[in-house]
Amino acid sequence: MKTFRNIFTTVIVIVGLTFPLYGQVNSVDTVFIQKHSLLGSAQSIYFDNNRNSKFYDNINYWNFSQFDNESYKYSTDYLKENKQLLTKKTPVIPLSKWVTLKQYKGNFYAYHPCDFYTHFRASINDTTYIDWWGEGPTANKILEQKKINDNTYEFKLSGIYDKNRKLLIHFIDRNKGIAIFEEINNGADKNYYLMISADKIKSVPLIVNNCETQKQLELQFEEPNYIELLKTK
Repeated sequence: MKTFRNIFTTVIVIVGLTFPLYGQVNSVDTVFIQKHSLLGSAQSIYFDNNRNSKFYDNINYWNFSQFDNESYKYSTDYLKENKQLLTKKTPVIPLSKWVTLKQYKGNFYAYHPCDFYTHFRASINDTTYIDWWGEGPTANKILEQKKINDNTYEFKLSGIYDKNRKLLIHFIDRNKGIAIFEEINNGADKNYYLMISADKIKSVPLIVNNCETQKQLELQFEEPNYIELLKTK
């Protein structure tokens, strides 16, 4: 998943999509991870304990903007030009929208970033698997899909950035909708990342990175032990 890796290693001062964060920290009970000024601009990173927080909605947003439409069309035009016609088929997996999950001090969190260019989501419909990058949504043709067992689903995909891609979705916590996404590109390049079903996102706590006036560094998270987590399936 070359583009995904490039996005997360890109210097995060690139201008991307953000939401207004001013005046959101009002409680004296707020637990801060960081609270100081960087590069001359205020920044605060904190645990948001409100399960009705609008920040959950910000990271779980699926409407297409004009820019999103253009990005999606660019990827579907590629499929058409390469004679990869889209055909409708009911997805084998019951959960269709997914949001990145993070690990911090051994626990799982949803994360509202300072810069939404780093925020990744994925969705599955009856014709495509869509990667929602900071650069916009990208459609991939679903070549094959199958349910391996109640906790594992396999997809074979092809798209403008990855032409030979296998995706395995491993549920590690069904109740909370948490899964490990295992990707194999070109039969060799393997990557793992944590995701949570969009309709279950409030089953985990939230960390908010509030950068009030300009882009700041993102919070550094732990790399999960995916092999151990997969044993909990």
